[in-house]
Amino acid sequence: MTQIDREKFMDQREVEQLRRVTEAHAITDLEAGRCQGVLAWAVVDIALQTGLRVSELARLKVGDFDPRRLALKVWRHKRRRQVHETTAISRDLGRHLKAFIRWLHDTGRGTAPEGPLFVGKRGGLTARGLQQIWKGAVKRAGLPAEISIHAARHTLAVHLLRKTGNLRLIQKQLGHSSPSTTANMYADITFEDMQEGVDGVYDRDQERRADRA
Repeated sequence: MTQIDREKFMDQREVEQLRRVTEAHAITDLEAGRCQGVLAWAVVDIALQTGLRVSELARLKVGDFDPRRLALKVWRHKRRRQVHETTAISRDLGRHLKAFIRWLHDTGRGTAPEGPLFVGKRGGLTARGLQQIWKGAVKRAGLPAEISIHAARHTLAVHLLRKTGNLRLIQKQLGHSSPSTTANMYADITFEDMQEGVDGVYDRDQERRADRA
C-alpha cells in the first residue's frame, strides 16, 4: 500500500504562507508592469486548488476554463490512452482565472481558446517550466525546497479528505482510474491525526468535559 507521508503534502500553515507570499508578489509585479509574480501566483493557486498533475497543468488551454460552470477541461492519461475530463473549481479560483485571462489579453499574450493558459517569453510553458516557477515561489515563501509541485496534488487530497471524508469525490477530482488507488493513498490517517488523537488522552479535565457533554 502506498501512503502519503508528511513530507509530501503541506499543512494549513504552509499553504497559507505560500499563497500569501505568492499573491503579494503578484500584486507588486502587477503594479510594476512585471509578469513573473502574476504568472507564479496563477501557477501556485491553480495547482493547489485543482490537484492537477504538472503534465495536466502544462496542457491547459485558455478555452478549457468554463466560467459559467466553474469547471476546467483536463486531458488525462488513463489506461494507456488520453481522455478529456471535466473537473470542478472553486468560486475563488474562478474569479482568479477570469482576472488572469484578462491580464493575458491586456499584456498581449493572447486569449484564443486554443492558446496555452501558461505563457512564458518563448510561448507555452512546459511541465519543466511550471516546476521551476513553483520552486521559485516555494523559495520566496521560505518553505522547504523539497516541497515539489506534485505536493500540491497530495495537499489538496489530504485537506479535501479532512473536510469531506468523501474518497469518491477525491477520486473524481484527482482523476484516479480506480477508487482503490485513492483509498490506498489517502484513506490512512496522517501522523498529525495520530498526534491529535493521543494528545491529552489521559487528561482528567478532558474526561470530565466529555462526561458533562
